[in-house]
Amino acid sequence: MTMIRKRLASIGPGFVYVLTVMGAGDIVSNATAGASYGYHLIWALGMTLVFRFVWVNASAKYVLVTGETLLAGYGRVGSWVPWLFLIAIVPVRHLSNLYAILMIGSSADLLFPLPTQWSPAIWGILFTLIGFGMTCWGGYPVVENFCKALVGILGASLLTAAVMSNPDPARILSGTFIPSIPQAQGLYSAVLIVMALIGTEVGSVANMMYAYFVHEKGWRDVSYLKRQRLDLITGVVAMFIMGSLLQIAAAGIIHPLGINVENSGDLARIFSETQGTVGLIIFGLGLWGASFSTLVGGNTGGSLMFTDVCRTFIPQFKNLDRSKEEYDAKKDPIYRWALFFWMFSPLYIVFTGVGPVWLVLMVNAVYVFLIPVLVLPLLVITNDKNLMGKYRNGWFTNSIMIMLVVVTIYFTCTHLIELWPSIGR
Repeated sequence: MTMIRKRLASIGPGFVYVLTVMGAGDIVSNATAGASYGYHLIWALGMTLVFRFVWVNASAKYVLVTGETLLAGYGRVGSWVPWLFLIAIVPVRHLSNLYAILMIGSSADLLFPLPTQWSPAIWGILFTLIGFGMTCWGGYPVVENFCKALVGILGASLLTAAVMSNPDPARILSGTFIPSIPQAQGLYSAVLIVMALIGTEVGSVANMMYAYFVHEKGWRDVSYLKRQRLDLITGVVAMFIMGSLLQIAAAGIIHPLGINVENSGDLARIFSETQGTVGLIIFGLGLWGASFSTLVGGNTGGSLMFTDVCRTFIPQFKNLDRSKEEYDAKKDPIYRWALFFWMFSPLYIVFTGVGPVWLVLMVNAVYVFLIPVLVLPLLVITNDKNLMGKYRNGWFTNSIMIMLVVVTIYFTCTHLIELWPSIGR
């Protein structure tokens, strides 16, 4: 028990990172994978999380070895990299917040439906206001502690749902260790779902946030490398377990029924079929917690990175000394304006009637296009002997990161080929 407590106590940035990235996108993509193709795409989840660990670990290692922020390192490759990031992060965070707000509103409506057709919209707007207040005035630790309990409840419920779905162990093992791309069926092709899994589980801009959380934690030299690696491994393993259980539960409950997953009500069917009203409540709380923590954590990390680029690379904003102890990023005007824009600019989505599942899959598929742009410069700086010394990448890390770029390009081209006939019509 003492050993378990010590290990849990060592989880710091990894836990914040998991709460940030393990949101509505993970739930929707994995549930849709299981509902549409049974156990066949569990392997894709495992593959993407291996990619994610190697990528994020290399980023954190750079920060610990050099003492620089990650984007300062990207700037060594060329000034165009941070400028490209600055241009990309604005729409990327906007798109992420679109479906986060939709899922927050939908999950709250599942739990507490208001007597109006605008119930999801009202809940989405209300929790956006709460999220802005908590983030702007330094309330994220409160959100973290609250969502820790919610994610724990979701994990226990996922395990129960997976066990009660009468899983087939042989087919689960086959789907985990034998990669395959099933023929398209239902609303979403297997290629689109795999791309969404890559966009969700491999991540893109969100992966850069971990290095900033490590820096904020105070881990700023190589003596923390071992602790950081354990921290990240724990988070990634937890993500794999949660995602696998969700695919298994959806494969056992939704797939045999032939239900097309289009909204959070369809996802709630996983729990209501196995656990009744209690399961529905647990699922709603878990979905709300994951979506809300993603909204808050993602905008916090995005605003920190946006501020870093502005204060490091734009001459007009370099007049602030961030090395002083009294500097507080959350009081920086750039941070607050970025936060304000990303929180409130997406609110129009609650009035459009767009289906959240479709939006999640499409947004996360779009994220795939950013992966080569972010991974290739990282390969350059983490292999620079002058910067990294003996800590530069080994053959395994380089191989995985190059494979990630190749896989990303392959699935992007495959998806475009699938879409071409419909574009031509």
